[in-house]
Amino acid sequence: MRRLLVLLVLVSAVLAPQAAAFGKKPKKAPKMKVELSVAPSPAKAGQPATVEVKVVPPKGIALNRYPGITLKIDKASKLDFASREAFVGTKELPEDLADNAFKKPAPLRFEVTPKAAGKRSFEGELSFFYCVKSSGFCAPGKQKVKLQLPVSK
Repeated sequence: MRRLLVLLVLVSAVLAPQAAAFGKKPKKAPKMKVELSVAPSPAKAGQPATVEVKVVPPKGIALNRYPGITLKIDKASKLDFASREAFVGTKELPEDLADNAFKKPAPLRFEVTPKAAGKRSFEGELSFFYCVKSSGFCAPGKQKVKLQLPVSK
């Protein structure tokens, strides 16, 4: 009986760190790197352009195709957007969940017409669903973004 008790204590001591690490969840969603590009470059005042916003997760984080990545524009300085929301991903859960993570997310695209030259800023909220590769923990995340679009005359 005593040997069984010692064995259980040893097994618990060995497995406890793995169980604690698996059960740990981040205090908040990881911060995504957000990169902006525009075509034609540079954007010109009064002429339509396509803005692409690329979302890059930190190392060890995967972004999911379902429910996708959305960027909603809240504020814009002298910029007319054809739509203030862009989405990449899928609206339906894939049959094989192993295929749910993006290998590399496509950029979010916006059609925009700048009203004036200068550095034009816009702000919004990025929504995504992420998974921590090492633990398998998955959760929704949100991040405020502020981007600048240089516009020439």
